[in-house]
Amino acid sequence: MSFPVLTVEDLNVSFKTSKGVVKANDGISLEVREGEILGLIGETGCGKTTFGKAILRLLSGKVKLEGKIVYRGTDILSLPEKEMRRFRGKEIGIMLQNPSACLNPVLSAGRQIAEIYRYHEGMGKKEAEKKAGEMLELVGISSLRKDDYPHQFSGGMLQRVMVAIGLALRPGLLIADEPTKGLDTDTKLQIAELIVGLVRKENASLLLVTHDLELAGRLADRIAVMYAGEIVEIGKAEEVISNPGHPYTCDLLHSLPGKGLKAVSGQIPSLVSPPSGCRYHPRCSCRFEACSQVRPELLKNAGGRFIRCLLSGKEWKTENAADSPIREQPAFSCTEEDTWHF
Repeated sequence: MSFPVLTVEDLNVSFKTSKGVVKANDGISLEVREGEILGLIGETGCGKTTFGKAILRLLSGKVKLEGKIVYRGTDILSLPEKEMRRFRGKEIGIMLQNPSACLNPVLSAGRQIAEIYRYHEGMGKKEAEKKAGEMLELVGISSLRKDDYPHQFSGGMLQRVMVAIGLALRPGLLIADEPTKGLDTDTKLQIAELIVGLVRKENASLLLVTHDLELAGRLADRIAVMYAGEIVEIGKAEEVISNPGHPYTCDLLHSLPGKGLKAVSGQIPSLVSPPSGCRYHPRCSCRFEACSQVRPELLKNAGGRFIRCLLSGKEWKTENAADSPIREQPAFSCTEEDTWHF
């Protein structure tokens, strides 16, 4: 079994707003293993992007971070900002979503890549520009275009530039935040396969942050499902896809175009005042009385999968009655027609 390259334990990310304290990430615990592709999926607004940025401390100084983020023995949250600036890109690379907004419009693509080598590696201008050209070639862009500006590239080409920036220093872990957002189907698969191919070639690890469950099912080794700031399921990709263990995961699968295109009912809850008990219970067709009272823990089952659901185990008891008898409940499962393959 491969060892974890990144371990996150009980991570809480919160910040104050005029409406109250937003708990963007609440008790997140997961690991990314050496050479692994972990897909982090969930609806827009569930806290996926916040989690990716929290790993590299790219959030506002007003954001409160609690818990542990450990990369190969280094406690990221304890690093001084000066060391953190050196750490970013060198140890952990990141591809932020919406490259047209992330890239500097007044600097050429080649120069933006070259600056990485000049800052982190201390290279001279000519050597850095040469390396930048090599990175562009690596992601399928002619080095002759290194002097072109962001507005001169198509959406797919801009994503390739972002791949070059994220992998420029050969980091051990790459965080790709919605790398295929807004792209057509063919281009989406090209970019995704490019990222995965380069990560595999370097024997690096990838945290693929996406709302695209089908994409994660195709490319990831394991999948972690996030809902309302919490992780509700973690397991091998093929197992999560073929036999989802949480009702939310099952509902997400039903929302795919080829599987019914049935939108998840209800609304995403507020992260200022999430529902009591299980956060998914107001939208869940499998809910029962205890779901609104007891907040389930993320527990590992006999098959090695982590699931946060009262119906995933055989036992539960109410939070308000510590001495109440333990009642048995049937395990949640999708029907045979709810088995998918990508």
